[in-house]
Amino acid sequence: MKKILLILIVLITVFFAFFFYKKNSSEENINIGFISGLTGKYSSLGNGVLSGFKLAFEEIEYKINGKKVNIITKDDGQDEKKALNAINDLIKKDIKIVVGNTTSSMTKISVNTVKDKKDILLISATASSEEFSKKDDNFIRTQVSNSAEKFLKLSKYLLENKKDKMAIYYDSKNNSYSKGVIEYVKSSYEKNKKGTIVSVIDINAGFKAILDDIKDKKPNAVFMIANSLDVAKLSQFLRLKHIDSTFVSAGWAKEYKLIQEGGKAVEGMLFITAYDDNSKNTNYLTFKSKYEKLYGYEPSVFATQAYETAKILIQALQNTTNPMKIKEYILTKKIFAGLQGHIIFDKYGDVSREYFITTIKNSEYERIN
Repeated sequence: MKKILLILIVLITVFFAFFFYKKNSSEENINIGFISGLTGKYSSLGNGVLSGFKLAFEEIEYKINGKKVNIITKDDGQDEKKALNAINDLIKKDIKIVVGNTTSSMTKISVNTVKDKKDILLISATASSEEFSKKDDNFIRTQVSNSAEKFLKLSKYLLENKKDKMAIYYDSKNNSYSKGVIEYVKSSYEKNKKGTIVSVIDINAGFKAILDDIKDKKPNAVFMIANSLDVAKLSQFLRLKHIDSTFVSAGWAKEYKLIQEGGKAVEGMLFITAYDDNSKNTNYLTFKSKYEKLYGYEPSVFATQAYETAKILIQALQNTTNPMKIKEYILTKKIFAGLQGHIIFDKYGDVSREYFITTIKNSEYERIN
């Protein structure tokens, strides 16, 4: 009986020793939540962002100042309920640093959920809606906000090339992004009455409705605001129906998946972007080589931005793990080295970059202006 009691005492002691070790060990970890659309037709964007983000942590073997870094991923599926569940689940797990989401509409859900939780910092690498701009809150991003200035260069280029009649087809499932792009394209394109927007239609109305609209309105420029897969499919459909308008797309679709899926139909498509896929910047080439070696394909602009975001976060975490101190560190330092130039934060956590025009030529993205 004494032996059994002794064994029980030893087992209980070992259990509690292990429990407290695990608790203390867990507290020494740096836990980062990550929310993105990882499944469904929007997943190309989400997985690209995750891949670029994780590469930066691979380089440091997931360790900062001797602490292990854990990245807890959640899939929002580009669905409002899933997005809300994802951010709430991370909050329940007491995770104070969250990277996400990848689209503006899903980011809006996370921003609204954490806005009163001042001990949580939300960071996005790709959300560009102007709804998040000029706000002193617990959200920062490395993606430039949509603005009239951003699209003015593209509109000027189109008008100079006699593309003065435009139809816009957009995805309402990412309205926080799409509506802003429409507003700024419209204001810059129709400035001084030089161009005319003849249609603004949700692509969810169907490709046949879009084809009928184009045949009726006869635009010489077709602007598509959607994910890479939908833009690729719509482009193929329209080219097969002998639509010869110049195709233009928002940055949302600018991935290699667009070229892979769209083929000849997307040749000559135009974009306004902050990234040159053929940049000779040494830092960019090093990143690109590492990315291709690890994943087997070239990084998208979104993977590139996510990597830059991770590098900025790592630098901040080397100084502090307090979420609000991280924001303070980033905004105080203000200027960070990116892969293709500097990333400059303003006092609200918004950034500025140089933008230029890119096209697709011989199945490659090429800077033209």
